Amino acid sequence: MTILFVLLAMAAIASVGLAAAGRLGALPEAKPDLRPEGPVGNPTFDVVLRGYRMDEVDAVIEDLQRQLAERRDQP
Repeated sequence: MTILFVLLAMAAIASVGLAAAGRLGALPEAKPDLRPEGPVGNPTFDVVLRGYRMDEVDAVIEDLQRQLAERRDQP
C-alpha cells in the first residue's frame, strides 16, 4: 500500500513538472482582446496566468508615451 502511494505521488510530481516545463504541449496563442475601451484614465487589462496581458499593457504605455510627447511639443 505504501509503495503504491509513493509511486502515485512520484507520477503526480513528474506530471506537474512536465506540464510546467511545457513538455505536455504548448498553450494556444492568446487572441486579441475585442472588448470596448474603458473610461479614459482607468485602463483595464485581462488577467492571465502570470499577471496581465502584456500586449494590452504595452499598448496603453505606448499611448501614454505618445500623449506625453504631444504635450511636450505644445508651447
